[in-house]
Amino acid sequence: MTVRPAAMTARRVRALAEAYGAEPARWPASEREAAEAWIAANPGAARALLEEAGALDGLLDAWSLPRPADGVRVRIVEPAPAMVREARRRSFLLPLGGGAGLAAACLAGILAAPSLLSAPAPSVAPAAIVLASTDDEVLDEVLAGWEAPVGDPADAAP
Repeated sequence: MTVRPAAMTARRVRALAEAYGAEPARWPASEREAAEAWIAANPGAARALLEEAGALDGLLDAWSLPRPADGVRVRIVEPAPAMVREARRRSFLLPLGGGAGLAAACLAGILAAPSLLSAPAPSVAPAAIVLASTDDEVLDEVLAGWEAPVGDPADAAP
């Protein structure tokens, strides 16, 4: 069983001519045969469509870009491989940098959470802060405000 293409219309021929140009050889093979049959059956309408598309083809074919200076191509093409390598290297490192920043932010939150959740510590006057480096100094710091009891220790026992 073969599938027959839908009947070709003037609208479809115009769309083909506008998209692919006035030469039916450039049109898609699946529609070319039906379009050529429509052109043969409607020569007057087809001529108007194809002349309009042919005029645009002529304008596009006549248009050309100026040739760039000789040094421009060399300045663009020669550094390109190094630039591609650098871009690939940076694109590899970018997620690593973002991941390190995210990890640092998470760690800061974990370390700060206990102090944020606990009761505030009583304020200490700066003059009372003493940095101790040995056991004796720590003991002296702890006992600095303590006074020994007055009297004989033997009297205190029952």
